[in-house]
Amino acid sequence: MKRHVIILAALLIAAGCTSDQNEVGKPYNGWKQGEFDIHHIHTGMGEANFFIMPDGTSMLIDSGDMGPNDPEWESPRVFPPIPDCEFHPGKYVANYILKVNPNEEKVDYFMASHFHDDHICLAGGGAEMTQGRNPDYFLSGVAETGEYITFGKFYDRGYPEYDYPVVMNDVHLDNYRNVVAYHVREKGSVQEKFNVGELNQIAMTHKPSKYSDLFSIRNIAANGEVWTGEGMETIRYYDLNDENITGRQNENTKSLVLRMDYGPFSYYTGGDVAGRLLDENGNHINVEAKTGEACGEVDVCKTNHHAYKDAMTEDFVNAVNPDHYISCAWDIWHTQPQLMERMLTRTDGMIFHQFVWPEFLEEHKNASWYDRLYKDGGHIVVKAYDKGRSYKIYILDSSTEDMIVKAVFGPYSAE
Repeated sequence: MKRHVIILAALLIAAGCTSDQNEVGKPYNGWKQGEFDIHHIHTGMGEANFFIMPDGTSMLIDSGDMGPNDPEWESPRVFPPIPDCEFHPGKYVANYILKVNPNEEKVDYFMASHFHDDHICLAGGGAEMTQGRNPDYFLSGVAETGEYITFGKFYDRGYPEYDYPVVMNDVHLDNYRNVVAYHVREKGSVQEKFNVGELNQIAMTHKPSKYSDLFSIRNIAANGEVWTGEGMETIRYYDLNDENITGRQNENTKSLVLRMDYGPFSYYTGGDVAGRLLDENGNHINVEAKTGEACGEVDVCKTNHHAYKDAMTEDFVNAVNPDHYISCAWDIWHTQPQLMERMLTRTDGMIFHQFVWPEFLEEHKNASWYDRLYKDGGHIVVKAYDKGRSYKIYILDSSTEDMIVKAVFGPYSAE
């Protein structure tokens, strides 16, 4: 079992103690050449994760908006929008990127992990509609982000035919496709098929030779097709049984899954991948666990499906066996006590959660995992440096756009 040495476990580090000079109470200093930054942006209304590779190549995975753009909207179980209802998630994500991206408004890649509104956009819900773009679309989620950000390439699970494992008909997907079509036609973006199993299809583009022997991204899964770990060999699990097509359609199961490596540091991200399919004999296949087996052990794992009850199964957790988890959440049910217990059983590390309801904390204050759940919320930034040999985890205040560092955890060894 992989077990990294925690140099300063779960410790808030005061100003001046970090090698990169990020100080608690001051604005985040950002990325420097040779660092790998992973920003889990907290909007309260969906998921958005921004990556800056060691050479400055950048990628945004998801920019969702699942809540109506209505200042009067409230929900008893959904987190409040960040910083408030007047500020839509897509614009908030764009502003965040403009503050941290070394290439300003130019982002090399956009990747939609799957086609749910909390990961791409909401068609309707009070969002404004473009005019004269033929076809027009709602300015929600990535559509709104794209008003301020230029994307080099788009990747998703459906391009080019959008017909596997079944033909896709969904208003949110239609809105997203109209967004991409506009960017390709008017902004020079390129859309490319995501190839399961491929190494470095998502490649560094700025100074690749400088870090090519250290940094890589492996395409693990999409559409229920999972890399076997050998060459470009994959298994299409939807094709194993007709009932998978007729009765087991689950958008989450089709999520894109990636493993990222920088020297000894490794990171897993898999959208909302969860669910079970059937093999040729009608036996259940845990697709999430298959992605974990293909990925192998990592240092940091973004939880699947916001750590909801159908995800983070025991077989998956055992396969990836991370030291720390990052959980991107917008719903009170995204914090499941049985999953907290399961995830922390095999590690001495922590779960960093973007938001935890106070009532949940009060109810579970005596739980064995309570002290290893980060409770104060915010943007969660993972920074790997020193050729990936070390990493730290930063919490940034998400209630304003000032990028104030609330807490620093680490450094941790990735050896």
